[in-house]
Amino acid sequence: TRNSRIGRAQQDGQFEIVWDSDADIEPKPFMEKIPEKQRTLDVSKKRETQPPVFYQVGDVQTKDAAFAKELEVARLATNSSVNVLITGETGTGKEIIAKTIHSLSNRRYKPFISLNAGAIPRDIMTSELFGHIEGAFSGSRKGGNLGKFEAADGGTLFLDEIGEMPPELQVALLRVIENQTFHRIGSTEEQKVDVRIIAATNRNLQEEIAYNTFRSDLYYRLNVLSIKIPPLRQRVHDMKNLIYGFLHEFKEKHGLPELLLEEEALSTLMSHPWPGNVRELRNVLERASLLSGDSGRISINHLPQDLHKSVWPEHLVEEKLKTLAEMERDMIERALTEAPSVKEAAAILGVSRSTLYRKMQK
Repeated sequence: TRNSRIGRAQQDGQFEIVWDSDADIEPKPFMEKIPEKQRTLDVSKKRETQPPVFYQVGDVQTKDAAFAKELEVARLATNSSVNVLITGETGTGKEIIAKTIHSLSNRRYKPFISLNAGAIPRDIMTSELFGHIEGAFSGSRKGGNLGKFEAADGGTLFLDEIGEMPPELQVALLRVIENQTFHRIGSTEEQKVDVRIIAATNRNLQEEIAYNTFRSDLYYRLNVLSIKIPPLRQRVHDMKNLIYGFLHEFKEKHGLPELLLEEEALSTLMSHPWPGNVRELRNVLERASLLSGDSGRISINHLPQDLHKSVWPEHLVEEKLKTLAEMERDMIERALTEAPSVKEAAAILGVSRSTLYRKMQK
């Protein structure tokens, strides 16, 4: 019979025989049994190296991996004064991220000034940004007016909805970013400022550049660091933390009893697509908290009716989406037929001209 041997290699290069068919060598296990105490210590060491449950910057927390990467960029932004561009759907919390960056930066003791470019009429936006002297134009404020740039000197200027800024103002903004100087309306005196700009938009600025509605040179000046906030429907791991965080906030704010969320209500909140994102979630929960009264129990009846219908049966999803696409196409075709120009058709539909052109190409 052929002799058989089984062995194992040693660290010094030798080969230890653990079993020999011709010799009286008792088989030995390849791995010694680890004592219970040692096993416990090893597990403890592994646990210490695990990543934290939440990624947090300031008061902003997340369990979502994609959002955590964006928050890491926000953390890096706190260590410098470079311009930042924050993108994301309406209601995702772009201003909260901007305030967080400011509050953790070396500019935190200076002003944080915000301006919504989409909410200010075009004819007064220049005055809002750069200010004016007394008598600069009809209806100008007595004694003049301090613009947002001067008000933010040494601190941060948050320009929300930057994609709505008119082209002529984009040129003026670019000049201030490059030189950190500007003139008040009606004055020849040059004003020098030290301002960090954090801009935000829910538009795709690269598409706007392609349609010549946004300047590429301004885009590159603003987009030194970019942060893209994912929509709430993609942050499923953050939902419960946000829900219970808001409930605690409203309990304290309105002097309510301990708020309890019934299972059916929680399930409805978790399954809703939240087109208005965190802002919509917050408003729904504040309303529900107040409606719960002295009981403090939030049921599905305290939620808006449209949330009850927000979950479609799986077999109808494809059909529903197709129907919405057809409805949108019909609306666009009707607006283009009735309006004398694409510009007026866009106004009827409540979208920008570039957005309408993009949808017409689909």
